[in-house]
Amino acid sequence: MSILETNSAFSARLARPQLGHIPGPRTIPFIGKSIGFALDPYGTYFEQVARFGDVFRMNVFGEIWAVLAGPDALEHVYLNREQIFSAQNGLKAFAPLFSGGLLHRDDLDHRAHRRVMQAAFRAPALKNYLHLMNGEITRLLDDWPTGAKMKFAPAIKELTLRLGAKVFMGVEDPAEVTRINAAFVQEVAATSALIRKPLPFTKMGRGVAARETLSNDFRRLIAKRKATGGDDFFSQLCIAQNEDGQAWSDNDIIDHFNFLLMAAHDAVTGALTAMIWALAQDEHLQESVYAEIAQLPVGPVSYGDLDKLDLTDRVYREALRRFTPSAFTARAVMADTQWQGHHLPRGTKVVICPGPVMMTPEIFPHPDRFDPDRYTPDRAEDRVHKFAWSPFGGGAHKCIGLHFSTIQVKAFIVQFLQRYRVGMDVPDRPKWRHIPTPIPTNGLPVTLWRRQSAQQTP
Repeated sequence: MSILETNSAFSARLARPQLGHIPGPRTIPFIGKSIGFALDPYGTYFEQVARFGDVFRMNVFGEIWAVLAGPDALEHVYLNREQIFSAQNGLKAFAPLFSGGLLHRDDLDHRAHRRVMQAAFRAPALKNYLHLMNGEITRLLDDWPTGAKMKFAPAIKELTLRLGAKVFMGVEDPAEVTRINAAFVQEVAATSALIRKPLPFTKMGRGVAARETLSNDFRRLIAKRKATGGDDFFSQLCIAQNEDGQAWSDNDIIDHFNFLLMAAHDAVTGALTAMIWALAQDEHLQESVYAEIAQLPVGPVSYGDLDKLDLTDRVYREALRRFTPSAFTARAVMADTQWQGHHLPRGTKVVICPGPVMMTPEIFPHPDRFDPDRYTPDRAEDRVHKFAWSPFGGGAHKCIGLHFSTIQVKAFIVQFLQRYRVGMDVPDRPKWRHIPTPIPTNGLPVTLWRRQSAQQTP
C-alpha cells in the first residue's frame, strides 16, 4: 500500500470582479440581503427572480454573488463541461471548518480522492453498516417515550449523532460520545455564522476550535483502526484503497471524515424530521407506509428488502424535495464566461439553487403540498428536467454517500413504524427554518403510541 499523492491546488487568490452590469437590488453595503435571506431564503429567491430574471446580483453575508436560477443553471454548473466552476474556491467561506473534504476539492485531485473513498461505499461495506445500524436503532428507539408529547427534531438529532458514533466511528464510551457530539454540534452551528473569521467568542471561532478537537480525536483513532480494523465506517476509511493500492494519509482521513460526518448527519436528520412531519399529519399516508413495511419479515430491514419499500422511498424523496438539506450551493468562476447573455468574469462567486428549483410550480405543481405520488411513473414530475430533483447535487461532485443516507433513513423508518404510530396536534404544526439546514422552529412536538403488535426489545 502506498500513500496517495495528488497535486491538491491551493485556493486561488481571485480578485473580486465588478458585477454592476448584472441586475440586482439596491441594498446597504455589507448587510445587503443577509437578514431577509436568513429569515426567508426561498421567498427572497423568488422575489428576486420575479424582479430581475434568472440571473441576478445579490449581496449576502458580506459577499456579492451572481445567482443563477433555474434547472438549466444547475445542469450547467454541476456538469461543468468547460471546467471553469470551482467548488474549492466557491466554498472558501466554509474552509476553516471543512477544508480537504471531497466537496472542497476539484478536478484530478477530487477524482483521485473519490476513487479511494468509493471502497467505503461498496455493497459489502453498506451491508455491514446496515447490520450495525439496525442493532443500534433497536436499542435507541426502545427508550423513546409514548403517550406524551416529545420534540422529534432534537430527539432524532440525538439519535443520529449516537448512531453516527457507533456506525461511523465504532465509539461506544458514553463520555467520548458526548464530547464528540458536543464538538460536532458547535462545528455545524458555525456554518451559519455571520462573522466568517474565527475570532474569539464568535460562532466561527467556536466552530474552528471544535474542528481541532474532532481532528485530535480522529487522529487518535486512526492508529488503532489501522492496527485492528473494524466494520464501522471510520475503519473502512482508514484502510480504503483505490485500484492501484493507494490509500490516504492520516490528514486526508481526518479531512474526509470530518466533512462526511456533517454531510451524512444533516441529510439523514433533515429527511427523517420532514418524513415524520408529513406522516404525523396524514394518518392515511402513515398507515399506507406501515402496510408496505408490514409485508416484510418482522424486525429490522434486511439489505435485500430495501428496494421493496417503494412508497417509503417516494415519501423520502418528497421529504428531500420539500426540505432539501442543501438548498443553495456555491462555485467560483475560474475563467471569463457567459450565461444567458450575462458576462461572468473570472473571480465571480455564483450561487445555484436546487432547493428553490424543487419548489418551482412550473416543475412541481402545488409545490407546498406533500405528495409522494409525484414520483410515480404516470406523473414523474422529477423527470421533466435532468435537474428538476437534485437534493444530492450532480456531476463530479454528486454526493457519494447518497445510498448510505437512503439506507439509514429506511432502516430507521421501518423500525419506527413497526413500533409506533405518530400524531401531531394542529397547533403544533411548525414553521421551518431553511438555512443552514431545514429544521422546525418548535422542535416538532409529536406523540407516539406503541402499536399493539410491537414488542419492546428486552
